[in-house]
Amino acid sequence: MKHSLFIVFAFCLISMLISKSGALLAEDQLIHDIKITGNGRVESPAIRKLLKTSTGQSPDAEIIREDLEALYDLGYFSDIRIYQDQTEQGLILTIEVLEKPAITKIIFQGMDELKEDDIRKSMETSLYTILNEGVITADMRLIEKKYAEKGFNLAKITYSLENKGKNEVELTFHVNEGGKVLVGDVFILGNQYFSEGDLIDKMASRPFTRWSATLGAPSMYQEDYVKRDLEFLTFYYKDYGFAEVNVRQPVVLMDPDKRFVRITFEIEEGLQYRLGSLSVTGDVGEGLYTPEELIRDMQLKPSELFRHSKFTKDIEHLIDRYGDLGYAYVDINPIVEYDKKKQLVHLNYEITKGEKVYFGRMDIIGNTKTRDNVIRREFEVYDSELYSGTRLSETKKNINRLGFFEEVQVLKERDEEAEHLLNLKVRVKEKATGQLNAAVGFTPAGEQKSKWSGQGSYNEKNQSGRAWNAGVTGKYSGKKSWELDLNFLDPRVRDSEWSLGFGLGYKIQEIRYLTGMEIPVNDQSVSARVGRSLFELVRAFSVLKHTESYELEKRQDIYIKESQKAVGVKNSLTLGIIRKDLDNFLDPTEGTSLNISHSFVGGALGGHYRYGESTAESDYYIPLDFADSYRTYFKLTAVIGKLWPAGGDKIPPAEMYRLGYYDLRGYPYSGVGEKTRRLRGPDSSSIEYNIGGDKKLYFQLEYFVPLIPQAGIKALVFADIGDVFTAEENYNLNFRTLKKDVGFGFRWHTPIAPFRFEWAYPYDDEKKEFGNMQFIFNLGF
Repeated sequence: MKHSLFIVFAFCLISMLISKSGALLAEDQLIHDIKITGNGRVESPAIRKLLKTSTGQSPDAEIIREDLEALYDLGYFSDIRIYQDQTEQGLILTIEVLEKPAITKIIFQGMDELKEDDIRKSMETSLYTILNEGVITADMRLIEKKYAEKGFNLAKITYSLENKGKNEVELTFHVNEGGKVLVGDVFILGNQYFSEGDLIDKMASRPFTRWSATLGAPSMYQEDYVKRDLEFLTFYYKDYGFAEVNVRQPVVLMDPDKRFVRITFEIEEGLQYRLGSLSVTGDVGEGLYTPEELIRDMQLKPSELFRHSKFTKDIEHLIDRYGDLGYAYVDINPIVEYDKKKQLVHLNYEITKGEKVYFGRMDIIGNTKTRDNVIRREFEVYDSELYSGTRLSETKKNINRLGFFEEVQVLKERDEEAEHLLNLKVRVKEKATGQLNAAVGFTPAGEQKSKWSGQGSYNEKNQSGRAWNAGVTGKYSGKKSWELDLNFLDPRVRDSEWSLGFGLGYKIQEIRYLTGMEIPVNDQSVSARVGRSLFELVRAFSVLKHTESYELEKRQDIYIKESQKAVGVKNSLTLGIIRKDLDNFLDPTEGTSLNISHSFVGGALGGHYRYGESTAESDYYIPLDFADSYRTYFKLTAVIGKLWPAGGDKIPPAEMYRLGYYDLRGYPYSGVGEKTRRLRGPDSSSIEYNIGGDKKLYFQLEYFVPLIPQAGIKALVFADIGDVFTAEENYNLNFRTLKKDVGFGFRWHTPIAPFRFEWAYPYDDEKKEFGNMQFIFNLGF
């Protein structure tokens, strides 16, 4: 408003152009000079560059008005005035400006719950910038939003300015945090099919309890949570056949003490419908699809509940099917008839195919790090070919699978010059792809000395934007036990279907033999990896590895033969296949992964060891959506491994399987395996030694729930079951005898690294009780 009034006033002033002598400006006079006064920080040449008015021309009131607006739009001046003087040489125009002050200090008063540094980084207002009250107001709303995200919905922000000299001000934000607002009660009215407790358990807004006080976020009142709950209730009911459900806008009442709110949702359930008849009409038949072909692949079936999720997927299915024929703009019009007496829905899809379309120009935008070719090689579509909806969906899925982007959008635009062409814009938003892993442990004194241990690694999945996978890993358990590994992999060499990588390793470790004798050993290794895509999502790979081990100290033990020591040369060749059908390689929520491999050690490869190892690992992700924007999921992991002796040689003790900590989380690291007690010597005491086994089997079931999706925080509950078996055992697999544990935890995916916190409890089938808690902390998944 101030800006508009000032421009109107200035226009009137300029239109008159009254000289200091009082005479009207003659339009035929030429401008001899333009002077600029009052400016300090903004240099005169910068102002002159914006002006359309110049010397040697007659003054034009309209052009001068445009110059005035341009100067004012800079945001640097609070007042601008234009004067003119007549001289013998011609007119002299004087532009007098009054600069806005600069902000020399920013103070926050009353801010306790938020960190000032975090707020400063997110604000647009910063030190030594020109005062802009519009920007300051926007920053106040930003701060209030930050408070609301932490449950302080009553927080109010004001500001004041204090002059500190010529064109300098001190900005102070006054914060009234107002206290945290919690959800006191949630009431649901009108529900009959679902119980109130069943619905509230699945909502984001939950009443405050002692448990919620420990876990935090869900009991805080947030408008975004309430909006999501409204969306969830509608989706949930419609997915159980209540097609006409109406969830009214919730009523939110605050207690007089402003500590709690009471939220009431009112639901009109309506009738629960099943699908009656299903038909497809319009552009079907010859040269297209028959109604029977289209209906056969639909998820909705007659007599089943009319689920909204299946209904929307069927529409997507029809769009993709016609899209595969080149009809990118097919129109699917679902005509729904409700038979309230029989509680049936009669559904007819009316299809208008439109004209055939071909792909045109394809652009990639937003990839500030990842190179174009890394994205383009994931394309399943090409310019000038017939439009295909399925292959376009596969293209988006392929790019998402890379795991390099927070968001992938495929925007379709009809070409302005050729309507039969469809141009694509693939818009991506980059995210951090490096992962920092770290863990620290302490082993208290017992049969061995107490010691600290630690490990850390950094892995970059998109090195230099080329999708190279590079990493370094280090472990430390004392001067005589540490290791360092380097690895590199190019998954698509020169954009081909081949992959190539290498690894280097250096390790010093103390090998503990059955008698208790410990000998420090140095391992040095080098490996090369080659892989190739076979078909669809299946890749084959091979890894050739050479390892040399030798003792750092010579120690003799009458009970240990030289052939039993973990030293010498080990050469291995691993062959395997991998199939990954995941929605995201770095943070999957849906799909499957399978890895099967066999390793040959020694034999024709040379070296001092001969044995083999077969392993298979499978992951299955099952999504469970409660709303379009709220996904939970199950993850089922199965791992099996077998070591095979070869040429009459025994499997080296160091290679035997031992489970615990990461696989069976309720047990100590490498704590699961066959244990025995052996004498240190003829006259010494015995020690417990984990022999391990030549077979391993374990399963993990995990359920993930987003707690604060914006912050990447998930909660999970889990159960593990498995064991290690030895060659000597004539073992019949029995569920009761397998090791078991249950637990819960949190995953926090930050830009620096993913954090992992888990609490696991082993379960003893014989005693019917849980054992001591095992805490797991790790940077990285």
